[in-house]
Amino acid sequence: MSHINLEIPDIFFKEIPKVDIHCHLYGTIREETLQEFARQADAPISEAEIADYYVRGEKPKGVLHAFRFMEEHIFGSTDRLYRVAYECLEDLSSESVRYAEIFWNSTGTLNHHSDLSFVEAQTAITDAMLDARAALGIESSLIHAIDRQASPEEAVVMVQRMQQNRDALVIGIGIDYLETGHPPEGFWKAYQMARETGFKTTAHAGEFGCHWRNVETAIKLLNVDRLDHCYTMLDNAELVQECIVRNLVVTVVPTNSYYMRTLQRNEWSDKHPIRKMGRLGLKIHPNTDDPTFHNVTPALVWKMMYQEFGYSLSDLRKFTLNGLDGAWIDEDVRVEWKKQFATDFDDALQRYGLDLDSGLS
Repeated sequence: MSHINLEIPDIFFKEIPKVDIHCHLYGTIREETLQEFARQADAPISEAEIADYYVRGEKPKGVLHAFRFMEEHIFGSTDRLYRVAYECLEDLSSESVRYAEIFWNSTGTLNHHSDLSFVEAQTAITDAMLDARAALGIESSLIHAIDRQASPEEAVVMVQRMQQNRDALVIGIGIDYLETGHPPEGFWKAYQMARETGFKTTAHAGEFGCHWRNVETAIKLLNVDRLDHCYTMLDNAELVQECIVRNLVVTVVPTNSYYMRTLQRNEWSDKHPIRKMGRLGLKIHPNTDDPTFHNVTPALVWKMMYQEFGYSLSDLRKFTLNGLDGAWIDEDVRVEWKKQFATDFDDALQRYGLDLDSGLS
């Protein structure tokens, strides 16, 4: 159901300044790139099967199967890691994303490719980030993600590798992959180790309709600096208030597969938790997550916040600044960018004859 009261040109959503701080590297791979890599690797998959990864449909599938396939058959090469990272930043920067924090889950890839070292793989990605900064002007950082379907011991190994191979562009850890049956408390030690050595922390929780207790655990036991998804926290009003009091930024994903599968299309935008989260006072920020597999772009994400969930352009301006509050950047950079983003957002409004009250809130 649409909830707009003014037609906004698509170019506006493309041109407003953005950060994307919840984006998974493997979920950004272009279809033509994956087809090429699969041919090079003689991977056991057809072109049609790869094409199917990029079809969402009315009841979209999750992307975990695609990720597992790529871990095993595609990303045993530093050249491929470099290319997918550079193309990711190329695509983001084309839609006015000025800073990105990219999640990379190294555990499965390195387990399948013993000849690829952690430092070689990490360096391939951060080299692409440096080259994208020089060529495209986009800033970016890398977040190492714990594979929650692997053991807590493997999460500790990941953090140890981060500690032993420090890179200026590696800023923190997260936890992702299938949440169901894999609660966050099992990974407390990896989180403690990361915090003790200066890494920032975030966690995917409450993503697949899982109990709000996973969100509570992320906040109170893992002591995260930021939260990802966390939709089921709405089932616990006290937890929502705790998140507000702690001023935690929550990254949200309009194209999250779970709610597209479980809600009817004619009720989806009314019943999706994102509609309530901002209005309850949670400090939310919309992101792409797995843009190529979700058939979404940064511009479309922001358009969905307006068109599907009825937030006003004033809300979107606030969400833009929320992203900078949640970004793991130096404080002086944050202050400078917030001023610049606000100015550029307002310039875009003026350029297209809009005002901050456009839309329903």
